Amino acid sequence: MDARKKEIERLDADLRRLEHQITADCVDIGRRAAAAAPTAVNTEELAKYLNSAVTLQNSISGFHGDIDRIRSLVQSLAALQKECDDAVGRRDQILRERQTRFLELGAGAFALFRKVPDGAAYRPLFEELVKIDQEVDERHQELQRLQEEEQSKGFFDKIKLKAKKVMVRGEISRLDRAKAVAYENAGAKIADTDFSRHADGPLRELFGSIRDRKAAADAIILENARRQAEMENQRLELQRLEAVDRAEERVRDLERRIESLGKELEVIHCWTGQLFLDRDIRHEIQDEVLSSKIDSVLAQREAIRQKRQAIDRLKAEGEMEELLRKEKERRARRKQLEEEMRVKERQIGTIDIEINVGLRRIDELKRVISGDAAYVDAPPLPPLPDLYPPTEPPPPKT
Repeated sequence: MDARKKEIERLDADLRRLEHQITADCVDIGRRAAAAAPTAVNTEELAKYLNSAVTLQNSISGFHGDIDRIRSLVQSLAALQKECDDAVGRRDQILRERQTRFLELGAGAFALFRKVPDGAAYRPLFEELVKIDQEVDERHQELQRLQEEEQSKGFFDKIKLKAKKVMVRGEISRLDRAKAVAYENAGAKIADTDFSRHADGPLRELFGSIRDRKAAADAIILENARRQAEMENQRLELQRLEAVDRAEERVRDLERRIESLGKELEVIHCWTGQLFLDRDIRHEIQDEVLSSKIDSVLAQREAIRQKRQAIDRLKAEGEMEELLRKEKERRARRKQLEEEMRVKERQIGTIDIEINVGLRRIDELKRVISGDAAYVDAPPLPPLPDLYPPTEPPPPKT
């Protein structure tokens, strides 16, 4: 029995393996048929399955395309944003370098302004410097006057004059600082004018350097504007793909839909494969690989049928063997019960004899009591039959 059970388990495992293999092969047959199918087939059910497979596959391909596009757009946006940030950093650096030259440019241009014949046209640009220069001259004149006056004064008056001189020098220092700021402001203003046509040598080169830096900074602004426009277009495309600010979440949603559609497509392929097996419509699609796969699955189906027959035979043999064993045990038990019944019947007969003997003795004793008879001892019982004759032992259990 154990050997038969093990054989059934082995055959059952083979059955499950073959069934899984047939299912996988049916999917392969359906997939192969969908790939090799002509534009039209005669079998209506096959046409329905093939159209469903095409629709599902197109949807899956479209979702894959959306995922690739979303990831591409996200990477492109990140790259463009980094380029913009880097460009802004370069522009700021260029403008800082340009600004550091304004002081030198303002000083050189102001000195040249005093020499050019038509300098009046640029006077508004240098008005602050002209005013500061005038104030500086006045303070220097005042300081000169105080120094001359100090020569002719006494000790206490000199102390007062020295204090005034300190205040004037402080004012001159303040004006010098204000003049440096004014030089820088004037340089920033004059850099965008045509004043450079009056310059030559190092000053003209300085104008050119500052102008080049301005052009480089403006070019960066234009390039960043182009990048921003491109980024806006890409954000609009992400919005169309429902992935703005949620690209990874949208990709996961699409992947789940692809997985679901993939399962549906696999079911359609399996149904298509089963249709080829059940109705043998391989003439619809002329493909040697497909025909060979169908023959292979049909052979597997035959192997499954044979293994199921073998399992059924083994189960029937095992069940019949068990029934025969139980039938033999029941017969032995029946024979045993019959023998026990015969013993009981003999026991009942013996008891009946003892009862009758006892009743006759009671009648004799009643006559003794009434004086009709003399008392005598009761006679012994007659010999009784053997209640438990030897029986054959029951057959051993198998």
